[in-house]
Amino acid sequence: MKYIGVKEAAKKWGISDRRVRILCDDGRVEGAIKLEWSWTIPADAPKPFDGRTMRPFKNNSVRLGTIDLTTLMNLREENKGYDRMSDKVKALRVDNLTLALALSREKFQKKSIEQILSGKVIASTSLEKHLLYSNFSSLLITTKENSFLWDSKRVLELHQSFVQGIDDLTGGSYRDGFSDVKSESGDALKIKYQMETLFMQFDREWKGINEIFKAVLMFGQIMKIKPFESHNEDFALLLLLCMLESAGYIIPAFDSDMCDEINAALSLAYRRDSYQDLARIVERSLIKSYHILHD
Repeated sequence: MKYIGVKEAAKKWGISDRRVRILCDDGRVEGAIKLEWSWTIPADAPKPFDGRTMRPFKNNSVRLGTIDLTTLMNLREENKGYDRMSDKVKALRVDNLTLALALSREKFQKKSIEQILSGKVIASTSLEKHLLYSNFSSLLITTKENSFLWDSKRVLELHQSFVQGIDDLTGGSYRDGFSDVKSESGDALKIKYQMETLFMQFDREWKGINEIFKAVLMFGQIMKIKPFESHNEDFALLLLLCMLESAGYIIPAFDSDMCDEINAALSLAYRRDSYQDLARIVERSLIKSYHILHD
């Protein structure tokens, strides 16, 4: 195999020597080898995708003043320690599962979901659906406040747990290849690099954003990128719910009837780089859930 130096790679890729060294140090250059203080790079190594050029959304388009965070945070404090196994919260989990299935365009019967989550086996329902429903509900039950640091590793672990027994081969790993999302220059983007960029933004640019907005943005980006071989839509909703729960909130009062409304809000978010409408849906549904607890 032929190798080239940093200067030659920089000229070939149209970037600075310093940027090539940073990419090598970060493990982003395939096959690069460090010899003492210098890097040698395979001559046919592709130019790494530069995550700095990808902006899935504009941070300044998320205006926190449009959401009544004070009301939600007060409701969260007033309802700390709510009974997750109460009939009302169980019903919320069932309704959220119907939305997850609707987003995935899966056929379902709400009665069957209720029976399966109560521990019954439905002969007319596949084993895969039994596992899917049970995994979805169990992960919501076991998510505790402040229990997770939401990074790429934790999201992959959550996906693996969600599809356990359903897709053990590819569960917990990103799919190979490219998605429909394009870079600013119009180039197709690899799933792996898109997810690296997403979590780089999550760690650096989203730090000052409220937990509700972080969950909304993560949901929107998973729905857009579709990083897994299977169960992207239902997992995106599960991730949104788990992120809200780990921030101390109850799960929103979502159901399958809201599928069209949420898809419309997502479409608008992608066109305008603004998640305002989707955030309002989550806000409204969270407040409704707290009211349900006391009805």
